[in-house]
Amino acid sequence: MDVVLRPINDRFFHEQVLPFLARAMGDATGALESLLETLGDVQARILCERMLATAVPGGLGSVDADPWSDLVDRLAFLPWKEGPTGWEVGTQHAGYADAWDEALHLSLMLEEPNYPYWDSKGAREVRDGFRFRPLADMGLASLLAGQWDPFPEFPPDRVFVTQGRGEYFPTERFAFADWAWRPARAVAHWQVNLPRKLERLIAREQERMKLPSLPEKDEVLGYWLGKLAQPPPLTVAFSGLGPRAASWIRELGALTTHIRQAAMAKQGLAALVTKGSTVRI
Repeated sequence: MDVVLRPINDRFFHEQVLPFLARAMGDATGALESLLETLGDVQARILCERMLATAVPGGLGSVDADPWSDLVDRLAFLPWKEGPTGWEVGTQHAGYADAWDEALHLSLMLEEPNYPYWDSKGAREVRDGFRFRPLADMGLASLLAGQWDPFPEFPPDRVFVTQGRGEYFPTERFAFADWAWRPARAVAHWQVNLPRKLERLIAREQERMKLPSLPEKDEVLGYWLGKLAQPPPLTVAFSGLGPRAASWIRELGALTTHIRQAAMAKQGLAALVTKGSTVRI
């Protein structure tokens, strides 16, 4: 299974998607009618009208499941902009997709100072636990695991499901699902803290290898921070940690690039766990 990470219009998600989903929990017809008034996108309008034609009073169970999934996928994971007739899908920017386990591994390397990335068994145990109870303060790793922050007014696992994961605890203000998002302000905060976290990871690797210095440290950091177009061809860092380790520098650079680009564009990020081959989109 893969995880997909895409930039989203922060204002559209706040003003349209979240209120629509919250209302649809108990009044799907009213939510669809209200949403329809704001949309200029032809495909989304067709999906709304298709559901309204067969809907009965009630919540999500009162509308057809297939067009509902198609509509939520379109609303939550495509870039929207305001047009002359309402909200419409804008130019699609490159997103990120990779094996979910690999992406979670890399994000925990970045976010969790005590993550044992050099110990394959120990790291696997951490990831397996994190998938079904993602911590709320692990930045990108929390997003990729489906944890919601800010806490939603609706159970997100009832809205959209791919793997069947999800919990919703209003008293604890904790929710996670197969999909999640982060507002632009959170992404901007991640970007500000990226240099510190990346330097911390390099320092951990230097300590693990018991080296007085890592000769390619500046080049690796420069690549991760977008200052260099390519990583160094051969590195001491992460060497000897198995066949995947050689690609960790490049793959972590791909993830940090998407954070940086979204932050610069003042966009939020949405993540979806799905099934499929490992591809970059």
